[in-house]
Amino acid sequence: MKAVIFDMDGVIIDSHSVAYQLLHETANNYGCNLSIEEIKRWGSLSSRQYWQKVKQEFKLSQDLSELINTYDVDREISLYGGIGLVPGVRSLLEDLQENEIHTALATSASRKRMNAVLDIFNIGRLFDKCLCDEDVSLSKPDPEIYVNASSKLTLRPSECVVIEDSNNGKIAAQRAGMKCIGFKGLKHVNEDMSGCELIIEDFGELDTDKLRALFQ
Repeated sequence: MKAVIFDMDGVIIDSHSVAYQLLHETANNYGCNLSIEEIKRWGSLSSRQYWQKVKQEFKLSQDLSELINTYDVDREISLYGGIGLVPGVRSLLEDLQENEIHTALATSASRKRMNAVLDIFNIGRLFDKCLCDEDVSLSKPDPEIYVNASSKLTLRPSECVVIEDSNNGKIAAQRAGMKCIGFKGLKHVNEDMSGCELIIEDFGELDTDKLRALFQ
């Protein structure tokens, strides 16, 4: 193992806990009768995927770009400070850095949200490379973002392990030829992570040695 690639939403930060409510409010401003529970059932989607689904399901006439831009990203970001990082993530990142293991962030979030998380929690220095939705043409479960991440790290996909909390992310990692660890530490996120090399509920379960053991 030469690199660990992290998803962001639901892995680095529990953004789901605020995004569900804001996505619900924004969609219903267009007259959609969309509940938070239904949004959860849709699983983890990029902004493009979410609004494409809303547009199709509720036959909205607005352009996709209008729907995406209506969402109040600044409001979501303003709530991050009260959420904090997922417990144990910072310690794991520091352990990897101390052991000279490469790290990358590969998120379906916008660059604005990604950079906000890196800045608010001062964790940019703990990642060698950071990729977001604007860096790819196709969202997860397409493997593009993970293939690109390994390329930027100048590593083969088989030398990387991904930490994901979503089924789409798991599929993307596996299609890229990477091992995947499923994070199930957020009780309000119910995703199918079966087929992962390892499933954890707490980042205290991981360290560099345990990650290296996956490749032995």
